[in-house]
Amino acid sequence: MEVNLTHSRYYYVVVGSYGANDEQAIEILKFDSEEGSLMKIGSTTGIENPSFLTINRANNRLYSVSEVEQGEVVSYGLDLGSGQLVEMNRQKTQGSHPCYISLETNDGCLFAVNYGGGSINIFPLQEDGSIAPLSDVKYYTGSSIVEKHQEQSHPHAIVNIPNTNKFIVTDLGTDLLYVYELQLQTCKFQLVEEVTIPAGSGPRHLVVHPERHNIYVVHELNSSLSVFAYDEGGESLQLIQTIGTLTEEFDGSNYCADIHISPTGTHLYVSNRGHHSIATFEILNDGQLKLIGNTSTMGEWPRNFAIVPNGKFLLVANQHSNSIEVMKIPDDYVPTEMDRRYSVNQPVCLLVIPELLK
Repeated sequence: MEVNLTHSRYYYVVVGSYGANDEQAIEILKFDSEEGSLMKIGSTTGIENPSFLTINRANNRLYSVSEVEQGEVVSYGLDLGSGQLVEMNRQKTQGSHPCYISLETNDGCLFAVNYGGGSINIFPLQEDGSIAPLSDVKYYTGSSIVEKHQEQSHPHAIVNIPNTNKFIVTDLGTDLLYVYELQLQTCKFQLVEEVTIPAGSGPRHLVVHPERHNIYVVHELNSSLSVFAYDEGGESLQLIQTIGTLTEEFDGSNYCADIHISPTGTHLYVSNRGHHSIATFEILNDGQLKLIGNTSTMGEWPRNFAIVPNGKFLLVANQHSNSIEVMKIPDDYVPTEMDRRYSVNQPVCLLVIPELLK
């Protein structure tokens, strides 16, 4: 595939974490890709548990969940250069513990997932980027009752299938994927199909290949991921592979978390919480995967991670050891440790944005 890697020395890193209202739970850092170092340039208080973040195309609006019992989504005006965040407004998610937030491709609608409430929300966005009242909500019932955390529905992510108006919702509690069609004018979802995941898997996050018709779903509960093929319209998902995320026998408990594809489209990464590692997979010509290594994250509970757009670094949020670890991605694509880290309390979400040269 043709690859257009972003070449820049400096990148901004926006960090979401678990913290109280009076703590600096969202931080803005600057990453130096020559030194492999992170430096704080800004932060904000006034939000509890901003555990997942997203940013608009212009990089001047930030959106966060507040993962609490009475969940909220919050919008901010963002100036990356100065590290300044100014709250614009917030809306209730009408559910508990929202854990994921994402935007429609053209920044017209905002999506939020209530992990505790068993529902997803859609909010229209105003012209200034502030969040309008709720336009649609989908509630889920049922359970898988195979593993713990499956006593009820626990939706976990909403991801667009590129070049379509289709979106996939993962439900960790029921071992289901929901495929929706977005009605953009009204910011409402229409259900297209339900896809069953192997029982006891616990689908958590997913990523869609930028060129192939393949979807990769990481499972929290059984240390595996599934590979699906789909048709031109983003429908008719077909399971073509299930593969484990560990290269060796492991006696402890492990819960997979995050998943990303390299900028080259040739490799895929998954974080293992418990084994405390990043699993590296080669993406084969037919879209299936080959596990080629596990690398220690030099910390505990790698919740979320991000690949720097130049493809040379991987940043890992080690939630339980209160650090962001900087890892180098060499020519074989298997990350290596650099002994570079930044201390932050309970980091759980990372966004990496290239510095725009003026």
